[in-house]
Amino acid sequence: MSTAEQAFEEGETRWFLKVGDGSHGPYGRDEIARYLGEGRISPHSLLSRAGSDDWRIARDDPELAPLFDRQPGSAAPPPQTAPAERDAAMVASGAPDSLWAHVAYGLYASLLLGVSAPLVVIGAILAHVNRAGARGTWLESHYVWQIRTFWIALPVALVGSFTAIFFIGWLFLLAAWLWVVYRAIRGWLLLAREEPIEDPKAFL
Repeated sequence: MSTAEQAFEEGETRWFLKVGDGSHGPYGRDEIARYLGEGRISPHSLLSRAGSDDWRIARDDPELAPLFDRQPGSAAPPPQTAPAERDAAMVASGAPDSLWAHVAYGLYASLLLGVSAPLVVIGAILAHVNRAGARGTWLESHYVWQIRTFWIALPVALVGSFTAIFFIGWLFLLAAWLWVVYRAIRGWLLLAREEPIEDPKAFL
């Protein structure tokens, strides 16, 4: 009998981890604690107990909440570090690196400054390249969000470019611009809080 089957029969609670529009698991509490230490799960990761369709962020689950609380007798929490220092520590520990996700959002948001669209293309390339390294972590949802933002905006922008001699062409271009800017700002705010995109394949 496998460890998972034995744990299930013994009544141990197990959880599924939501990644993009799919899920991984189930995992026991010890596995959740290990993944938390490795940076593969964050307090904001979406989890669902086996046999339930109720998804909630990890720190809100009563059985997992102690994992995110300071334990009695433990050492004092480390001092807060600057974002750049925290990102460097994440890389050193093998945790997912959010730096390139920040860069991609910044390139998308550069449209607000009237910067040319090729920067958005570079942002999309970064999202594609870095998605594999973030697979199975909360950060993957941001790369999926960025990739979908680009590929949905691209055909709209192309139609607008080819029909720009007419008024409707400018409407298409405006729609593509608003779409990229809105999703860049929304995603970037969540990334800054180290929170996943709950449904990265949603339209808005």
